Amino acid sequence: MTLIRTLIAALSLTASSFVAAAPDALLIGAVPSLGPAIDVLQQRFAETHPEVTIKVRIAPGATLANTGAADAPGLLLLDSRERAAPLAVGDSLTVLGDGLLAIYTNTPGINTGRGAPLFIADYITGIAIGDPATSPFGAITRSVMDRLTVLETAERKFKPFADDAAAAAAVKAAQVDIGLIPVPLLVSAAYRNAGSSTALPLGLYTPATYVALITAAGQDSAAARAFIAFLRADSTRPLLTEVGIPPASVP
Repeated sequence: MTLIRTLIAALSLTASSFVAAAPDALLIGAVPSLGPAIDVLQQRFAETHPEVTIKVRIAPGATLANTGAADAPGLLLLDSRERAAPLAVGDSLTVLGDGLLAIYTNTPGINTGRGAPLFIADYITGIAIGDPATSPFGAITRSVMDRLTVLETAERKFKPFADDAAAAAAVKAAQVDIGLIPVPLLVSAAYRNAGSSTALPLGLYTPATYVALITAAGQDSAAARAFIAFLRADSTRPLLTEVGIPPASVP
């Protein structure tokens, strides 16, 4: 009996060790324009948190915001503070930085720095944008064209795509002449050596706002709290800028 009790105790300790060593899992939801950025960020996070297993779901902000509780991400990276605020648990809402736009082309001979005349030029027949109904960047594009007094002509050339990443891919494939594309896509490895781009002057628009937050699904997750702390750290700021998310210009 003493031997049996000893074996049971040993097995219990072994089982406890396995439970303690089990990796913490975290599902992160991110908008399409942050797909390349989240790949870089999670790799850097893993350097100090190898015990955390991260999975990423890429979808438009409206889709992520309406995900059912059963399969909801524990942490979200969105491009709209207004959409994010009602979803945040406690004080987890974290402004990452500005969502900037650039004019992008992969068609030889097009000068993306030409300014307003580019959008109404006869040789521009298509302008790729994220769908204004779901993408803050698509809505910003419309407001910029209106401010430049070229909306009536430019709007006839708009080619709305389901999301910003799809718009960027169409321009890269030269299916569309130019596009108004979020900067985190254009600084990524997939785009920085393909075509050319010119940042849209900040005086023309108020940037979108990239934010991170813990959802109700992640409120008890140590991994979600650790990832938010990582994003808030001063040491992460240069990395955020590197992946195309500069410090917010509007508090």
